[in-house]
Amino acid sequence: MRAIEKAAAVAILALSAWTIIMWAATRFQGNESNRILRVELGADAVALNQAVAANDSDGIAHNIRMVVRNTYMDYVFILLYWLTFASLAVLAVSMGERVLGVCAILLITAAAVTDLLENGAILTAMRVDVFTDAVAVDISLFSEWKWSFFFLASLLLGLAFFLNRHVSSIRRLTGGLFIASAVLGLIGISQYRVFLDFSLWMINISMLLIVAALMITLWKLYQSLKELGHFGRLNHVHA
Repeated sequence: MRAIEKAAAVAILALSAWTIIMWAATRFQGNESNRILRVELGADAVALNQAVAANDSDGIAHNIRMVVRNTYMDYVFILLYWLTFASLAVLAVSMGERVLGVCAILLITAAAVTDLLENGAILTAMRVDVFTDAVAVDISLFSEWKWSFFFLASLLLGLAFFLNRHVSSIRRLTGGLFIASAVLGLIGISQYRVFLDFSLWMINISMLLIVAALMITLWKLYQSLKELGHFGRLNHVHA
């Protein structure tokens, strides 16, 4: 289990670092918020135009380049979040929650695959001269499946830790955060066709809960590895 915990800790750190790099490398012009999510879930040409809106044509062209840059960087992000969830799911399996852990791995894999398809649809849309409802719908359909699989994976991963009575209260807390994130995220994604801004708001809150859960998990993994190292040194000295 020590190797699994190390892998999970490295994956969380790498995911956190890449998230910061993506944020720093994607600078839009204008005051529009939630641009990337709006590209993903805006199911018509109006939403795509709003996502890249700027004060002039040069600003719009710049914002389109930023969407393309973010999408290419997202390929690395997909790999990192898959590794993070998969390693945590394997950790849950090693703690006795075999069914929930395996199902979480399958769901996060489905999320990663549909995320790849979503990226292809976004890159196609950013190449057209004029946005159309057709390209926006293609993106939103892949995005709907991606987020649904992602939040279901979060739900099962959270249940795997929260329902396990043999783990610490800290691990159960992280499980509760994953569950709360999943519930809010699924509510948000179910309403994106009717109340897009509400959906974006709910998904943002959900992702903040995911971040909190991962940071607490990282701290707990550090403590566990520290204790294992301490016991290992004691056993070596005793021997």
